[in-house]
Amino acid sequence: MVPRTESDLAHFFATDLLRELKVLEKIRLSVLARVKTMLAIAAGVLAMCMAVDFLLDLGGRLGVISAFICLAAGSCGYKVITREYVGQFKVRVIRRIIKFIDPGLTYLANGHVSRERFHSSRIFQRYPDRLQGDDLVSGRIGQTDIEFSEVHAQYRTEATDSNGRKKKRYHTIFKGLFFTAGFNKRFCGKTVVLPDTAERLFGGIGSLFQSLNKSRGELVKLENPEFERYFVVYGDDQIESRYVLSTSLVQRILDFRKKTGREVRFSFDGSEAFVAVRYRRSLFEPRVFGKITGFKGIREYFADLQLALGIVEDLDLNTRIWAAHGAPQKVGRMTNPLVP
Repeated sequence: MVPRTESDLAHFFATDLLRELKVLEKIRLSVLARVKTMLAIAAGVLAMCMAVDFLLDLGGRLGVISAFICLAAGSCGYKVITREYVGQFKVRVIRRIIKFIDPGLTYLANGHVSRERFHSSRIFQRYPDRLQGDDLVSGRIGQTDIEFSEVHAQYRTEATDSNGRKKKRYHTIFKGLFFTAGFNKRFCGKTVVLPDTAERLFGGIGSLFQSLNKSRGELVKLENPEFERYFVVYGDDQIESRYVLSTSLVQRILDFRKKTGREVRFSFDGSEAFVAVRYRRSLFEPRVFGKITGFKGIREYFADLQLALGIVEDLDLNTRIWAAHGAPQKVGRMTNPLVP
């Protein structure tokens, strides 16, 4: 795979993408007009209901109910109105950017990492009762098979209200980019690397809490003070976990955390590596309330994709530990020019 630079992207934008974006901009303006009409109708209905509530002295009950209904209807209406536009944008823009980066990659706009694969990483202990996502990218970088997508995993709780009715509520386990890849070492157990919030908040007592968390496995201490400040490690086997987390990989994880500036989690299982990067915003979604013909938005999509694909390079996954003649061998290295 040939590394792509920002100047390559600018040329691709001017000669290929801009034409598509101009067509999609006309669609966006039509969609935006329909969204504004829907919002105006919802606001009118809400105002009328609140006026009736005030005149009949209903204590705000009608206003609250109507606000809830308008919000739910508006959310559903927005998805219906924008669905076709979003679908066309992903096919005509996001897919083209991915193919521009590497023609061998496969993209499914409505696909996502499976719930079973997400749970098997053991990064998150709760099994997701509901997992949604999109923008599934899969393929091979060098000798490393990869797969990633945006994921929103949730667990469900049930409570009984005063009328004896059961109500279900969903709570977020994780929302962001979930990445899986073949790992260059093979082991029997699992090693999990998590943000060390306990020790940062509570110091030595936090370390005690970590050691008591037996559901995660054994607490693994590494001889890197900076790493210990930011991460806590659990593994099925102390020796194996320390071998997985070599000095070079520990430093690469630290560098990756600094580069993303986000909460990141890792796990290593047998011959697979899993990475979870938390995002608050949705990835690879087109604007509805702003122009889409500028280069800035395309650069952001490109940078997000390069961040994900660059994990292979960041964690040095293309180094074949068990190469011929016992010497490490590197293949298909990939750079990430847009993410410093």
